[in-house]
Amino acid sequence: MIGISATHAFVPIAYQAHVCAAKAGIDIFSKTLAIEWASAGVRVNVIAPGPVDDTEGMRRLAPTEEARHKSMGSVPLGRFASKDDIADLAIFLCSDAAAYITGAVCVCDGGQSLLGSRSMLMGTGLTQ
Repeated sequence: MIGISATHAFVPIAYQAHVCAAKAGIDIFSKTLAIEWASAGVRVNVIAPGPVDDTEGMRRLAPTEEARHKSMGSVPLGRFASKDDIADLAIFLCSDAAAYITGAVCVCDGGQSLLGSRSMLMGTGLTQ
């Protein structure tokens, strides 16, 4: 099983308490299921993506080129994730190559969460 969360679970974001709490809930719920279901051979992991290009979320969070540019500046790898980046991680987690991985929260954010919560607000208008 693969849950989709966000780095909001461990990087607090001002004005996003509801999102942070919900994502933390997904993470601990999945870790608990990983323990409970392990004896049945079920692995449970979570993907915590950062900004993913060409999604409704990015259209709302960075609706202008200026906002996109500012937001992209908060990602050390210098680009947003593609949908394929997230899909590739999901495929890996479902594969035999990840057969001994369970209860993990796999961050796929280009390093954005390493810079802290203020960087994650760049381009949203919430940092001013």
